[in-house]
Amino acid sequence: MENSSERRRFTRYQGALPVQLRAEGQAYPTSCEAIDVSLSGCYVKMLFPLPVGTVVDIRIGMDGREAKAKGLVKTSDPSLGNGIEFTEMASSCQQELEQYLQTLPEASTDSSIIIR
Repeated sequence: MENSSERRRFTRYQGALPVQLRAEGQAYPTSCEAIDVSLSGCYVKMLFPLPVGTVVDIRIGMDGREAKAKGLVKTSDPSLGNGIEFTEMASSCQQELEQYLQTLPEASTDSSIIIR
């Protein structure tokens, strides 16, 4: 079986970053927490996860700064959360996120939560 870390495009980082998600068609955002973040996506803790395939607007808080992106729910774990792939992000937001992520510890490779 292929090592899951070899399939990743970007390094994952562990953190507890505040996130606001707004699913397409939803009037108000949902506040949650990203626990695993990379330049290609994140895993957010949610008691009531969104279904796979849901398109979301996401805002990630980074010590007074914010990165905005569009994303797609790739995994849904009941009572745990969602794996979200970033599908659109302005280059300025990507640069801010990249700089911030470098201040966080890398995620362990034996994590059972997989973000691709």
